[in-house]
Amino acid sequence: MVSLYIHIPFCTSKCAYCSFNSMPINFSDTMIDEYIVALKKEIDHYATTLVDKQLKTLYFWWWTPSKIWVERIIDLIEYITTKFDFEELAELSIELNPYPEAEVLDFVKTLNKKYPKISRLRYSFGIQSFDDDVLKTTWRAYTFGGIVEFLRALVQLKQDNNVFNFDFIAFGTFQVSKNGFKQLWHEFKRDFFKKFLDSGYVDSLSVYTLENIKDKSCPAIYYWTDEEIMEEFLILKEMVEDAWFLRYEISNFARASKASIHNMVYWNMEPYIGLWLSAASFFGNKRRTNTWDIKQYLEGNWIDEQEIHVLNDSDLLIEEFFLRLRTKEGIPNLSKFISVLVPTHESLIATYTTAWLLECDGIKLRLTDEGMNVYNSIITDLLQKL
Repeated sequence: MVSLYIHIPFCTSKCAYCSFNSMPINFSDTMIDEYIVALKKEIDHYATTLVDKQLKTLYFWWWTPSKIWVERIIDLIEYITTKFDFEELAELSIELNPYPEAEVLDFVKTLNKKYPKISRLRYSFGIQSFDDDVLKTTWRAYTFGGIVEFLRALVQLKQDNNVFNFDFIAFGTFQVSKNGFKQLWHEFKRDFFKKFLDSGYVDSLSVYTLENIKDKSCPAIYYWTDEEIMEEFLILKEMVEDAWFLRYEISNFARASKASIHNMVYWNMEPYIGLWLSAASFFGNKRRTNTWDIKQYLEGNWIDEQEIHVLNDSDLLIEEFFLRLRTKEGIPNLSKFISVLVPTHESLIATYTTAWLLECDGIKLRLTDEGMNVYNSIITDLLQKL
């Protein structure tokens, strides 16, 4: 089986913190159609070269429905069904921004009506923050009040095969209460978040930490400290876990059976194909990345030849170790990875186990909840190289 990831880079505007290949350009319909024609040619290429065309998951990444209408997405899905086997498709997942609100709601309503029999139709909404100052600073095109109205309308559309995921980012910004205490958001926003978590409509959440990278192209943007970012992350994590969401990966939490199937493809190192600009793929022990150059892509030169990396046995072990350790299942067979671990790994594991950052029975190795918070330090210590 194989999974498909389709990167659609058209946005109304580019957020200040975004490092993805996204284009805040008002493309004409003719131009977008031209890109879709090129995408279909790439789909054709893999449909004719792959032996196994049975799809496990199909994932669309992009933010703004107005840049590529729901009819075009349905057309793409239908086109893929003529090239790949959908018989055992486990999940169709689509990322969306919560604005323009009416367009997003119409998108969900239309897709739900079109695909009521897909076993799992997953929507991931990029809420990011309830802090209006953060939303303004990072160039998000909505406010907390707009999010509330959007969510209240959204829950009315949920159907049996839907999974609703919501993305948040810990930016590391805090407010000062009337008593002079540092706090995350205002009290009514924290209460809304808690009620939102308990509503029954939230199936999973992703809580990321801001990549604190100074961007010379955006000198006016204020970036918060790593310590403040982690502090906010831990507050959000506590509220999410208090609502009985299980942390199944460092940044991801879900109700029982609602974890992202597509994301587990990445962490379990299963094969996937990335389509369209800058999309990454992993299959046949190769990692490859598509070109970021639109002109090259339209000419049919999808793959960036400098971004094809053949992984040897050691590389595969290293990647499997640091990807699997991110998940709640962890490493099922530690002995498999001895060759890529540092010579002192046994004593290090013992130290981390005593500190309740790792759990190890000699065969299985997994991070504790506290260990997930310091994953980077642990993985750096245990692996000979990254």
